[in-house]
Amino acid sequence: MQRRAVAIYLVFFAILGAAAYGLILTTSAPSVSVDAETTYQSGTDVTFGDRTYDLSVSGGSGELSWTNESAVFQNTLENGSTVAPTAVVWEDQTARQEATFDAGSTIAFNGSQYEVSTNGSAGTMTLTNPDNPADNTSVEAGGTFTYQGYDATVTAVSGDSATVVWGNPYLLLIETENVTDPTEATLVEQRDLAQAATLDPAIYDEINTVNGTQVVTYRANETNVPVSEYFDPVERYTFEEGDTLAYQGNETTVDAVNNETVVLTRPGTAVETVGLSEGENTTIQGTQYFAHFPSDSSVRILPTDERYSDYKASLDRAEDYDERVVGFWGIVDLSIAAVIVLVATALLPVRG
Repeated sequence: MQRRAVAIYLVFFAILGAAAYGLILTTSAPSVSVDAETTYQSGTDVTFGDRTYDLSVSGGSGELSWTNESAVFQNTLENGSTVAPTAVVWEDQTARQEATFDAGSTIAFNGSQYEVSTNGSAGTMTLTNPDNPADNTSVEAGGTFTYQGYDATVTAVSGDSATVVWGNPYLLLIETENVTDPTEATLVEQRDLAQAATLDPAIYDEINTVNGTQVVTYRANETNVPVSEYFDPVERYTFEEGDTLAYQGNETTVDAVNNETVVLTRPGTAVETVGLSEGENTTIQGTQYFAHFPSDSSVRILPTDERYSDYKASLDRAEDYDERVVGFWGIVDLSIAAVIVLVATALLPVRG
């Protein structure tokens, strides 16, 4: 009797599990989809309003891009920040030094004469000791090297020459004392007097203090002269809102000055992009759209307020199917476990 009951339950759970597994195999998952008048292929042009975008699609995501020829670029300089001599240029500037090293020429470097060579395609300048070719220094455009006691920057390299800039940095100062609404700022040269004395062969390297005054001493006659008289005054350059300033190789406009920052702006051309992700909202020309990718190389872009409800319904159907499949797998697992237990029970010895 016991084994007969086990057999009945065994058949029941076997049929139940097989039925659930059969449903899993014979049903297909509904795809998430939403119809649209146009399906855009990667590499095509897409127009929204008065703007045409280049479309790129790959791996279920995409991007719209367009060239903004009226872009405005902005640089913000903080009050008290340091500005490199390579960053700013104005007429009769003294703290910034610039030189062009012609390929094939020689320059004074490391206490000797070095030959200059340039590689325009690689963007490098090389200084080589002709008496010892293994003694050489190569610097890429944008790189730095020690020259005349300064950290010099190679700002440009061509096949014929290299441009090198060096000098003292500047401190940006905005006068805020007794000023509620500043409109101007000043770049003040930051000079290392000890370095300046070391680089000047006419005076000793040390700067001394005599009767409370800093002095330097001539090597020729041991005469002291006040530092303030021997060295030129530090360079100061003041500019105000509306002025132009050459900054980082571009002519910029001093757009705004406040207690904390100076804002520089310049017009230019920029490639602007709009990202596209499956089901995610994005704003294009002031309107909300969402994207659906029917394939790895195509996309449908639809207005959110009109079509997102259709997309959400399709998404819900796919999620409901996944949940049901999980439930069927649970039935299969339970049936297998029940069959194992029933078989083990049937094999138990019967008393009497």
